[in-house]
Amino acid sequence: MKLPALRLARRDRLLLGAAVLLVVASVLPPVPLTRTVVNHLVVFDITQSMYVTDQLRDGRAVSRLDAAREGLVQALAQLPCGSQIGLGIFSSRRTLLLLAPLEVCGNRTGLTQAIRQIDARMAWEDASVIVRGVTSAIDVAFELSQHPSLIFMTDGQESPPMASIPDFDRPKGRTAGMLVGVGGDVAQPIPRLDRQARQVGWWSAGDVVQRRGSARSQEHLSALHAGYLQALAQASGLHYRRLDSDAALLRMLTDQRFDRALVVATDVRWLPAALAALLLAGVFLPAPRWIARWRLRRNRHTL
Repeated sequence: MKLPALRLARRDRLLLGAAVLLVVASVLPPVPLTRTVVNHLVVFDITQSMYVTDQLRDGRAVSRLDAAREGLVQALAQLPCGSQIGLGIFSSRRTLLLLAPLEVCGNRTGLTQAIRQIDARMAWEDASVIVRGVTSAIDVAFELSQHPSLIFMTDGQESPPMASIPDFDRPKGRTAGMLVGVGGDVAQPIPRLDRQARQVGWWSAGDVVQRRGSARSQEHLSALHAGYLQALAQASGLHYRRLDSDAALLRMLTDQRFDRALVVATDVRWLPAALAALLLAGVFLPAPRWIARWRLRRNRHTL
């Protein structure tokens, strides 16, 4: 005896398909997918020249340090999940690690708070020898387990000024990364800060060491030392870019030269759930006019 074929109405087929997809969405485990991410150690120069207010944010003048910090905060939300950001500070002659790299999506609030608390109160000396700070930062990044690339944000102002860049005693290219120049082209007075990072005046020519052999040396004023940073980047095997917008910093952080492939357990349950929603929409929402006209013509042909 031959059983009659079971024929379901269109509405029932859609409901059955949606039910199957919802079951799949509820039990589907994370799927391992390869994702392109970045892993950076971001170092902020916190010396007093970074408090020169020659940068603009939302139409108002802000300090170089503010521009660098807020640029990184804005970039956090746009980095792919799985990316990691660590934080460090430079003062005097060395770089100090504050936070080893943390995953950005799961730690965005903590990273944001930590970034915004970085300031001159953390400095331990008023000197600023950039070349030593960069060498130290390269070592810090290299010694971390995942060898993050280095993003070193500075205006290049040194005190006392160095006559030339000394030879690096590290292998060139030991750590990948970038020197990021922050500052304007016009030399500005440098705020003088107390230990609480409060301005108490301005540095004068007699307060700082001037460049030897130059009657026009004005080390108490500060502009971006782009040429010096470019030479330093070349000597150390890093790249150089200038920070002129949040978008520029995001491009630096996501530069393809720093890409890393990471296998991430990715939640894809949204896919069958979205398909189920489409099927349910086909059941409960009125069909578009063009579908209604097509059905009408098809029914006429079958009569």
